[in-house]
Amino acid sequence: METGHITGPELIIDREKCLGNIARMSAKTADNNLIFRPHFKTHQSLTVARWFRDCGVDKITVSSLRMAYYFASDGWDDILVGIAYNPREYSFYERLSEKCSLQATVSCPASAAILAGQCRFPLEVMIKIDTGYDRSGIRWDDTSSLRSCLDYLAGNSKIRVRGLMTHDGSSYGLNSKEAVAAQHKRSVNRIISCRDNSGRPEIMISTGDTPSASLADDFEGIDELRPGNFIFYDLMQYLIGACHFDEIAAALLCPVIDIRPGSDTVVIHGGAVHLSKDSILIDGKRVYGMLAGINSGGWYRLPQNIYLSSLSQEHGIIDCSGTDLGSTARVGDLIAVIPVHSCLSADCMGGYMSTDGEVAGHMKQPAHEIFSLL
Repeated sequence: METGHITGPELIIDREKCLGNIARMSAKTADNNLIFRPHFKTHQSLTVARWFRDCGVDKITVSSLRMAYYFASDGWDDILVGIAYNPREYSFYERLSEKCSLQATVSCPASAAILAGQCRFPLEVMIKIDTGYDRSGIRWDDTSSLRSCLDYLAGNSKIRVRGLMTHDGSSYGLNSKEAVAAQHKRSVNRIISCRDNSGRPEIMISTGDTPSASLADDFEGIDELRPGNFIFYDLMQYLIGACHFDEIAAALLCPVIDIRPGSDTVVIHGGAVHLSKDSILIDGKRVYGMLAGINSGGWYRLPQNIYLSSLSQEHGIIDCSGTDLGSTARVGDLIAVIPVHSCLSADCMGGYMSTDGEVAGHMKQPAHEIFSLL
């Protein structure tokens, strides 16, 4: 990996690792007879999206209508907008529906009623179910609200309910394959129960968290899988056990800008505006990333675990206590940081370079430019 051109924080992705991650998840979905609809909010890149296309992927999930426009501009024509429907964007949904097969997400009866009253074009809808994460969607045991949604949507002949979807982010707080598998099973049982009580046994079920997609073996009752973070993985996924270290495909390379031997710290140019403020507790201490070694092939795991202990806007503080980093690091050296959450780091950086020198573009364009792409 050539690093001579790097002058400031630079997010690097490993193309071969990405391709391996795509191939493994594609094979897993095929082996379990699942529709594979990966979430593109992690990479937000036409370049990376084409790697998926080269692997046979033709259905995607996005986290915003803006993102749907971005990928539709490159020929993606089967797109689920995973964020709950916003009636202020109706005209953009209608316009985009002329260019691709579009699916909207409804998360409550009020949203279903508004969409049913607005919609003048053929539209498929997924209804979001909360199976325990407590973020968004109809509670899995709230049959009344689900049936209200279905009734509202059935009142518009342009709308077809495709199925029920969930994202159980509770799995991100777990730390073993067994715990993730148990949570996955609980979530699946709940959404199946929800469908059984809906009066619509024919509609499909879609799930989408990376820990479960990576670690679970039993997908009975599920029709579609929508993981996203698996393309890069990150420190959180590694600690959960969802990936091996050598499957982590993104690292932020940061220059050392200050050596502070008396405080056992090294300061890098790499802060919250590059990594986000996402953190994780390790042995009771909050950390914001883990260091990795750099060689010609990319990055590798160090013999000792060394972490970012603090972030400000532009600065990252490395806790060197118990290591020799404080005495060996030099101002101007590059430090590789494995992000806690690669989705947010990629969004913060707004673009990246691959280890083989290819520039991977990113969706960092003003909204009016995105919406004018089609």
